[in-house]
Amino acid sequence: MKEKVIVARCESYEKSAVEKAINKIFILSDISNNHLDKVLFKPNMLSARPPEDGVTTHPAIVEATVRLLRSSKKIIGDSPANINKTVELYWEKCGYKNVSENTGVPLVKFSNSIMIELAMPDKKEEVPVVEYIKEYKVFNLPKLKTHGLTVITAALKNLYGLIPGFHKSVLHSKFISPYEFSEFLVSYYQAIKSCVFFNLVDAIISMEGEGPSAGNPIHTDYLIGGSNAVAVDMVCCSLIGLKVEDVPYLKIYKERYGLPEIEIIGDTLISVKKFHIPERKSNKIFSSKILKPFLHLLAKYFKAIPLIDHTICKKCYACREVCPVKAISQNLKFNRKKCINCLCCFEACPYKAIKIKKSFIAKLFT
Repeated sequence: MKEKVIVARCESYEKSAVEKAINKIFILSDISNNHLDKVLFKPNMLSARPPEDGVTTHPAIVEATVRLLRSSKKIIGDSPANINKTVELYWEKCGYKNVSENTGVPLVKFSNSIMIELAMPDKKEEVPVVEYIKEYKVFNLPKLKTHGLTVITAALKNLYGLIPGFHKSVLHSKFISPYEFSEFLVSYYQAIKSCVFFNLVDAIISMEGEGPSAGNPIHTDYLIGGSNAVAVDMVCCSLIGLKVEDVPYLKIYKERYGLPEIEIIGDTLISVKKFHIPERKSNKIFSSKILKPFLHLLAKYFKAIPLIDHTICKKCYACREVCPVKAISQNLKFNRKKCINCLCCFEACPYKAIKIKKSFIAKLFT
């Protein structure tokens, strides 16, 4: 059976335009008549940044979705990487505090987790996931952006936020290369996809260039929805002119499980003509079965090293606070022996003052 992906043209975050587009998606996807007992609305709350920066899911999308979906009990939550900043600051900056006040739907902290087992290609892996998924269905509300490791972040990657903040950074240190991390994401999605009720991507204004936090906002003028995150991400690729093979986790998913057949309904999807995606080279060596035993050896030399541009830095210390291994000193210098190159500092910096220097091996394959 084909997976439905619904596209709705929407050129602004004006309340009536957003509600009209989301209502269309709900009707065409047959979820408008569904009634769920408990729903967790999960936006992309990557950084404590205002909506106009294009880093996080716009609060107008969250509010309209919360209002339109029928459910007995609703909550809104995400797990930002910066565990030393209060989550209340994120709620305020991203506009979700107002959403909660306007709708009466509470914001929740991801303080408790449960362990789930992932079937990785070569081993079993256990990861912590927010405890709410035991009782709540997840309504996934991603933002369409470029991403340094995964090329794009949309429906599937946004579910990574169900893992509590600090643990996300630790996992980055275990799965170092883009290919290894994408393998993890595929296994992770397979383990939790039954918990995901629907995916609705905020692609009204997306992010091109150096995403997911330091790129440039660009009008792409759509909302894209569907129950299958892989299918939704395939349509997101079409919107910004990417092939499935360009995105490591989609390529791996295709090889491992096969891609779903898609039926696109709703408005006509018109691809963006000039959407800047940082150039990536082939991942053939990293995906080679012959060289698989040597991946971890090679991965040691695959480094994207964060550097602070002190001419831009405002000394807000967001980078220092988010670092899971305390590799940044009080005078904002990196301890390279400690640094695991997880790039959490790059994602958290509100001033785009963190730059990335790639090792020779990293330059070969990204």
